[in-house]
Amino acid sequence: MEGGAQAPPSVFLRIAAGPLRRLCALAALILIGACSKPGGPIDIALVPPTGSQPSVVRVSGLSPSELRGLAAASLDEARWSAVLQVRVAGAAADRPAVTGKYVVTSTAVEFAPRFPLDAGLPYAVTFDPSKLPDPRAETAVVRTVSLPKVDKAPSTTVTRILPTSEVIPENHLRMYVEFSAPMARMSGVPFIRLIDDRGEVVPEVFLPLEADFWSPDATRYTVFFDPGRVKRGILPNEQMGRALVVGRTYAVEIDAQWKDADGLPLAKPYRQAFRVGPADERPVTPLSWTLTLPRAETRDPFIIAFPESLDHGLLQRAIGVSRRDGGPIAGAIRIDPGETRWNFTPDDPWTRGAYTVVVLSILEDLAGNSVGRLFEVDVFDKVDARPQPGQTKLPFEIR
Repeated sequence: MEGGAQAPPSVFLRIAAGPLRRLCALAALILIGACSKPGGPIDIALVPPTGSQPSVVRVSGLSPSELRGLAAASLDEARWSAVLQVRVAGAAADRPAVTGKYVVTSTAVEFAPRFPLDAGLPYAVTFDPSKLPDPRAETAVVRTVSLPKVDKAPSTTVTRILPTSEVIPENHLRMYVEFSAPMARMSGVPFIRLIDDRGEVVPEVFLPLEADFWSPDATRYTVFFDPGRVKRGILPNEQMGRALVVGRTYAVEIDAQWKDADGLPLAKPYRQAFRVGPADERPVTPLSWTLTLPRAETRDPFIIAFPESLDHGLLQRAIGVSRRDGGPIAGAIRIDPGETRWNFTPDDPWTRGAYTVVVLSILEDLAGNSVGRLFEVDVFDKVDARPQPGQTKLPFEIR
């Protein structure tokens, strides 16, 4: 400006406005271009489990805009399966795909299987970019992945067979086989043998049922002696007699080829011997039990002694203690060896007052006789037939 006069600020703003707008537009174009940059090649990888984190299938190579589009699309299971699917490699076409949870992160898409993938088993992973919310004009990418096969040594063992009584009745009905770890949920009858005192296998002893007689955690299996041979007057009993004979000694043997949940055999076979006593043909009678009362203000166990061995599994859920004028008492149950003593230790100390032992009618002895009722051969048809089992109540008082 002439004479050293300075231009007003508005003049500089007008001069700079054009270049500034062009600079801002250029920056916006660069920013938009960076945000909409197309993704690179699709890469599929199986990330092994670490610590408590399970393995996941990870798909990378998607652009930020593709990942945002997937996250915002809220795909249902069917649409997700069209984009990303995991199947056992080589499986039949009608075999269902692996189910799991889909997660979109800031850098990839991850699939977490609902159940852990089997080590050593190949899985075919298919990712179809043409099914993205913003489709790519590309064909599906297929990769085969697998977790390293882990060679394990057999470690599962039989911990015990119930009953633990040294003498069981001639008309014994059921046994429980307990394991140190979960087993494969299959019939155990092919792996159980009854050996007599001459070392010979007793034939057709156990009931070959296909039903699932496993505990929820698959560590306890129930095996039934064929009730047709146990119950007198039934054709199998008349033709073959009872499998057990009074006065003789037998052993139950468990074959080590029985598979655990990992598909491995048992670490070693198992054998448990017992003697056979007279048939038990009397119902369970709670009034014949002996009660040992604890002291007030203690957590001493309340003990019930039985004149005979009772079924271990049913003892865990068919007897309880309650206040006479209140609800059930919480506590821990312990069954002594031989299944002739029931111990109950309360969570809180006993207080003075009236209590009741509640015995459900489903409680059975080793021969299947229940409270007030002899064993019936059609016991499998009548299990839990009534909406609520009957109850027998034994009152007692703590002073």
